[in-house]
This record gives sequence, C-alpha cells and structure tokens, in this order.
Amino acid sequence: MTGLSRESADHAIQFSVLGPVRVWRGGGELLLGPKQQRLILAVLLARAGRPVSMHEFVDLLWDGDPPSSATNAVHRYVGALRRLLEPGLPARSPGRWLARQAGGYLLRVDADCLDLLNFRALVDQARQADAAGDPTGSVGLFTTALDLWQGRCAADLEPVSSTRPAFVMLEHEYVSVVCEAADTALRCRRAEAVLLPLRRAAERNPLDEALLARLLLVLASDGKQAEALAMYEEIRLRLAEELSVDPGAELRAAHERILRHRFDAGAPAEAEEDEGAAYGPPVPAGSMPSPAPSPRTARPAQLPPGLPGFTGREDALAQARALAARGGGALRVLAVDGIPGIGKTALAVHFAHQVASDFPDGQLYADLRGFAPDGKPADPADILQGFLDALGVAPQRIPTSPDTRSALYRSVLADRRVLVVLDNARDLAQIRPLLPGTGNCMVIVTSRSRLTALAAAHGAHLLTLDVPSPAEATNAFLERVRTSRPDATAREVRPLVERCGRLPLAVAIVAARAAAYPERTLHDIDLELSTTDHSLDGFSDDNLDNDVRGVFSWSYRTLGPQAAHLFRLLPLHPGPDVTAAALASMAGISPHEAVQAMGELVRARLLTVRARNRYRAHDLILAYAAELAAQYERDRPAVRSRMYDHYRQTAHAANLLLRPGPQPAAPAAPLPSVTPEPLADTATATAWYTRERAVLRSVVEAAAAHGDSRMAWELAVTLQMCQQRMGWWHDWAATMRAALAAARKAEDAEGMARTHHGLAGALHSLGDLPGALRHLERARRRFEQLRSTTDLAHVLGNIGVVYSSREDHVRALRHMEAALDLLCGPEPRHLRAATLSDTAMTRVKLGDPEGALRLARTAVVMFRDLRDLNGEGLTLTIIGQVFRRRRDYARSASYYERGIELMRLAGNRGNVAEELMALGDVRLDARDVAGARRAWTDALRSLDDPELPLAARAREKLALLDTVEEQREAASVI
Repeated sequence: MTGLSRESADHAIQFSVLGPVRVWRGGGELLLGPKQQRLILAVLLARAGRPVSMHEFVDLLWDGDPPSSATNAVHRYVGALRRLLEPGLPARSPGRWLARQAGGYLLRVDADCLDLLNFRALVDQARQADAAGDPTGSVGLFTTALDLWQGRCAADLEPVSSTRPAFVMLEHEYVSVVCEAADTALRCRRAEAVLLPLRRAAERNPLDEALLARLLLVLASDGKQAEALAMYEEIRLRLAEELSVDPGAELRAAHERILRHRFDAGAPAEAEEDEGAAYGPPVPAGSMPSPAPSPRTARPAQLPPGLPGFTGREDALAQARALAARGGGALRVLAVDGIPGIGKTALAVHFAHQVASDFPDGQLYADLRGFAPDGKPADPADILQGFLDALGVAPQRIPTSPDTRSALYRSVLADRRVLVVLDNARDLAQIRPLLPGTGNCMVIVTSRSRLTALAAAHGAHLLTLDVPSPAEATNAFLERVRTSRPDATAREVRPLVERCGRLPLAVAIVAARAAAYPERTLHDIDLELSTTDHSLDGFSDDNLDNDVRGVFSWSYRTLGPQAAHLFRLLPLHPGPDVTAAALASMAGISPHEAVQAMGELVRARLLTVRARNRYRAHDLILAYAAELAAQYERDRPAVRSRMYDHYRQTAHAANLLLRPGPQPAAPAAPLPSVTPEPLADTATATAWYTRERAVLRSVVEAAAAHGDSRMAWELAVTLQMCQQRMGWWHDWAATMRAALAAARKAEDAEGMARTHHGLAGALHSLGDLPGALRHLERARRRFEQLRSTTDLAHVLGNIGVVYSSREDHVRALRHMEAALDLLCGPEPRHLRAATLSDTAMTRVKLGDPEGALRLARTAVVMFRDLRDLNGEGLTLTIIGQVFRRRRDYARSASYYERGIELMRLAGNRGNVAEELMALGDVRLDARDVAGARRAWTDALRSLDDPELPLAARAREKLALLDTVEEQREAASVI
C-alpha cells in the first residue's frame, strides 16, 4: 500500500479504503469480521472523519428493510470494531478512534493513518506545485496520489459499495483527479507518467468520454498513435452498441488532434466546433440588433414555487452546491436526469430557490416540453422570445432569425448574473441556443435523457437521480401529511412508501390521498394499493395531468416499434436485471438489434444501465409494461420458453468450460432465434455465472411458478455444479426446492429423482446431514424405478459421502463400493473417478492409508485424462491427508497447496475454503501458527456468505489462536 507507513510511531493503526477495506496494527493485518461490520467501517472511512448518522448505517446494511433490532445491531458492530481497534479499552471509555456524534458515529483519522486523506493531501500539494509553476513536480505528486488506489473504494464489499453515494462520490473524485493529472502531464510533456493511472481509470469507467479523450491524447503523446487511433474506433463501436450514440465532441476533438499530431494541451483543437458555428452561421456586420437602452431595469423572477416540505437528496444537493460555488470563467451547467417521476423538476426548482440570491440579476425558467404528451417539444426560438422579453428587450428589437436571436440573448447576459432553469429538455439541439455565453451565469437542465453531449460540448456536470433512500422517501411522505395526520409514524408510512417503489411522483400521489382522507387509516390505504399489485390503478389521479401512468406513457410514445416490443417483454423476465442477449432471445431477434432497441429505451429513461450491458427498470415502469404486455403481447408462453432455453444453453456451455466431459441432462439444440451468451474460457464462464447469479435463481423459480416443470428442473440440475463450486449453497437449495415442487406437481418421475438428488447435495454442504440422507434415499428409490444404473451409482456414492460426514465410515465404504460395482464398465469415467476419490477419503478415515493412496493416485490419473482440474485438485488434498496421518507435514502441506491451486483455477471456491481449513490444521500440527492463521483467514475470505457453518468454524479457529497467543503474551510478561 504505497504512501502509508504501517510501522508509524505516531499511529499504531493504518486504514485503507481505496480498494479493499483493510486495517493494520503494528504491522499485522486485522481480520475485520462479517460483511455488515466491514460495511460500517467502510462508510466511516469514506466519510473520513465526518459523522455518519444511524439511519445511514441502517439503510446501508439493510437497504430499506431493516429488522426491529437494526439500531442495536449497528451498536454491536461498532462495539466490535472498537474492541478490534483498541483491544485493551475499558468499557464505555471514549477511545482514540471511534466516537459517538450527532446521533451516529465518526472515525477520528488523518492523512497519516488513512489512505483517502493521504490521497487528498497529495492532490492538494500537486495543485500547489502546478500553481507555483512546477508542472513536472505536480505530475509526480498526482501519480503518487493515484498509486494509493488499489481498485474501487471498498472493492471487497461490492455490489453494495458500487451503488451507495458515499462510495460513488469517491469514484467521481478519483476520475476527476485522473483527468486533472492527465491535463497537467500533457502540458509539460510527461504523458508516460500518467498512462497507467489513466488505463486503470478507463477500465473501471469505460463510458466516461472525458476520461477516454484524455487517454487517447496521452497514448498519442507517448508515441502510441496507432494504439490511440485503434482505441478510438473501439470506443466508437462500444458507444454505438451499448448506448446507440456517437462519440461526443470531446472524443471527436481528441481524435482530430491525434490525426493532426497536436497532442499537447496547449495545441489548438482545430476539430472543436467554432463558437459561432455552434450557434449557426456568423451574423453579418450591422445585422445584430443592439440591446434595449436600459435592459438592466428588468429583473426576471420566473422560478415556479418550490415543493413545500422538500426533504432529502442531500448528496445531489451537495454536488449542485459545489458546482454553483465553483469559480473561473467557464459556464456552470448542471444537467439532472432520471426516469419519469423521479423528482428531477422538484430538485431543480428547490435548488434554484436555494441559490437564487447568488444571481442578483434574476432567474429565467422554461418548460421545454421535451417529452410532452402531444410529442411537440418547445421551439428554442419561442423560448428565447420569452427570455428576451423578460430581460427587458423591447419586442421590436427581438430578431426573427433563431441564430441572431440566440446571439442577442448571449449579449444581453454577457455582464449579468442570471440563473437559467431549462426543465424537461429533449436533447442538446434544443438546449444549446438557450445557453448563456459567460461564466457569471448558471444553467440547470432537467431531462429524461442523460445529456452526455451537453457534458462533452459545454462541460455540464451530469447528475443522475435514483430513487430516494427508504428514510428520505418516508420523510417526504410524512412531511406531506404532517398537517392532516400529525401523529403518523415512520413505521406506518414505510409499507406505503415501498408499495410506491419509492418513486417520488407515486409517493406524492398516495400522500395526497392520505392527506385528503384523514378518516381512513394508512393501513386501509395500503390494503387498497395491495389489491392493485402489478397495476398502476392505485397511482392514478383524475385531477392530475401527469399521474404515474401518464408520465410513463409520454416516454413510451417516443419509441420505435422494436423498442416498444422489447419494452412490453421486460416484465416477462423475472430477474433483477437483464442483458441485451437475454432480451434478444426472448424477442427472437439478433443481439445487435436488441442493443439498438435497448439503447432507445435507455434514452427514453424506461431502462437504466446498471453495469456493462446490464439493464433494469423501476418496479412501477415494469407494472406499466405489464399492462401493455397483457394488452398487446399474445405469444407470452413462447417468449418464456425462449428465455428459459437461453439460460439453459448458456449455463450448459459454461459447464463444459468449467468441467469438460459429459454433463447431466444435456439440452437439445437451441430453440429457433435463441442466441446463448458467447463464452470463451473458464474465466468468462465463471464471470457469467457470477453476474447472473440472482437472475438464474429467479428464472428457475419463475419456470416452476408458471408450470414449466421440466424446464425448471433441467435448469436447476444444470446450475448445481457451479452453485456447489462457488459456495452458493443457499441458492442451490432454493432452486432445487422450487424445481422439486414443480416436478411433484407435474408428477414427473425423472424430475423428482434428480431434484431430490440435487437438494441432498445442497443440504449436505449446508450441514443438514439428516435432511441430505432423507432426500438421497428418495432419489435412490426413484432411480431404481427408472432403472437408471449410472444415476443409482451416483446416489449410492453420495449416500456414502454423507455417512462419512457422520463419522460412520464403515457404512460409507459399503455404499461407495456398491457404487463402484455398478460402475464397472468403461463409462462413465468421470463418475467412476469421483467415486474412487470419495472412497480413498473414506479409507483414510478408516485407517487404511495404503489403500487410500492407491485409489487416490488412480483417480488423479483419470481426472488428468478428463482435464478436470477440480477433481484432480480435490484428490490431491486426499493424498495430503494420507501424509498428515504419517506426520509428514511438509509433504502433506505440499499436496494440499497443489490441490487448492488447481481448485482455484477451476473456480471452486466452496471446496477451496474447506481444504484451506484442512491446510490450516496441517500447519498447526507442524507448529506453524502463522501459516495456520493465513490458511484459515484465506478460507474465511473465500466465502461469500459469512453465516455459513464453514465460516463459523474458521472464526472459531482464529479466535482460539488469538486466545492462545494472548495467554502466551501474558505468561511471558509474568
């Protein structure tokens, strides 16, 4: 960790949040406990010495669904952190690091002990060096600062850390500093110094055009013009495929500068648009009308009233305030975007009222009707007429030419301080004529579209609004009903707010209804809404022109036929998000066509991009789409069949990469128009499973719920190999239970046999041995009836594994040998190798190391022939057990390490964790306490779920080591 001394005399503890959250004391790294405890520490570090409120902690840990004991749990986690940081601290003592403040907690840190503050201090020094005329020294300080980043902030706590404002703002800060460092390096021709930080930042932010433009220029300045030009083409294609847009002005200007070999920041950017060209043809001499003689007498105040009781949006308002406070000569433009009904106008108007006094020459406001119901956006020329009139220009002096009118508008504002609010804009072409020309003004734009072109051409700060936090939405509801329901509580309101999906427009409509009918209980209103689940009837209002259904329809009407069709298919997909490839299979179109249509949906703000090529829609937008699907989509069963087949085919392809050889219940050829995801190797297969984890579970459960029983159990059986390897044992159990229920309902004998078998495996991994044995016996009876010898052998072998886990090794061996008797032929080799491996394990436990070694070595050879890294690795650890029994700990550890490495390559995190636990035992037998600690710590880190029994065992062993070491230290002092 560059830049921090872990041995500092003044600070015994060092903290790191720029990457994984880590803490060192006296040079040794601390184990930080379960994920929720680490999240608390992460947000305290991200706030860097500023307090974090209790409701922020609760929202962070439980995402709007906290248990009644949430506050007490936070106090417990904080107490555990306090004891971890200061083990000898007496109870209720204030301590050095953690402090109670303002209804929450803060962590007392400075630049000597926290990498984030060290980063900021170095950035300040870099700016000072640049201001003092030393750009070369400034670049060195910038790169030292950027080297502190070891990944995204709190990278080990994703996906939570990648979506929460406290962490997202730090990523924005990082990207801003990278761009600043690049500009400085280009000025002093030190491009090579910033190339690596730029590459890292661009890899994490592949659609940030300002960042990419600088990367292109730095590459070219470093002599890599060919790479820069090739990268520009790659970026152009990516923008077209993922967002259906062309590169913005800044990227195009960088490309042009590379072609002209003008890389340094001071070179003229000939490709950039001329100021006059941006607004139309030059105005002929003498044709520009002069302003009215005394326009300063007019001080417009056009802001609409602010929303009474506006609450929340603190992070968004902080960004807006920072932009408003920024000095310099550049025009300040804030572009607020978000889905329909998210509260863009409310935020813009509220903030405009907050800063209105900073613009003494007035405020201009216009609704640009970018997404109006009649499909007719406002003409900028008409808006300019109104603005010039409000600014005191006589009607006869306002030109008829739109370009001349825009130029006059800029001239009138040239020495005025005016705030301009452009609400509901459609695109840059509509906004550009309405922008002042100087930096003494500020412009706030709202739009359903993300205005990247405005950012590229005019440096706009883009601010995307998400749904408010549960606390913010609840407070907004309470504020609206405060007069009519003064005794309303957050607990009563919260179910209503969640029923609204926390969408501000929906919250406002329901709150207005609650205020208008105070005689009705909030519980009654919630029951009424629940009867309209999956419909927008509960959010309609005859007295409103823009109820929820209405504002969604305005965006829907802008769609082309194919985008509208895809939009209507969205509610048929059960997962939390969807890829273009999956939606292409559902629609029966090509992935390229799907990308184009989904880009249109994103621009209409009916979809949002969660991550690279992953899309999601708000729950109420999905409800609107479901209403349209019920009305227009007649082929829904076929759509679902293609969706199931898409995931089944892709999962099967992933399995072939992860474990070559015959697969259980291999699918037939893909259905017509189904395009599985392209997977190239084990890394992409593992990454696909990881990204689709929640989706795959939802698809199995949806297939079961819709009566597609065979597809449900076939997909569940396909998924189980990866679920077992990745340690997703709760997912494994859930998908198997859903598939088993569907198979029972359909009276599908094969489905019941396979899902009983799969569920047994999940229960065994979760430590429920009686449950595992019960389902294995049921699977055995089913496979006997089906006369499936291979499956019966597989079940018998697994019954033996469960008996071995119960320490009944004699019965275990009997079942395993019975399984081997059934597998006496040449096929299936894979199952025979696995059964030989399990039998070797049992012989070790029965005290027959020679027999175990013979079987294990045979299994290793078979697994190598089959190219099964996981099977080979697991069997090598069995040989490691043999040598442990012989007290040859060095050879034992060597076999364990080789086996664990192979299982890691195969992506089997579940088995890796188990064998790391065993390796720790071997190390402890050899009196290598530090090695045991490393192995058990690695085991704990490799598990996704800290509540698994294996994780509890690891914590127990580590705690025992701590106790032993403390006792030794106490004895040495005595």
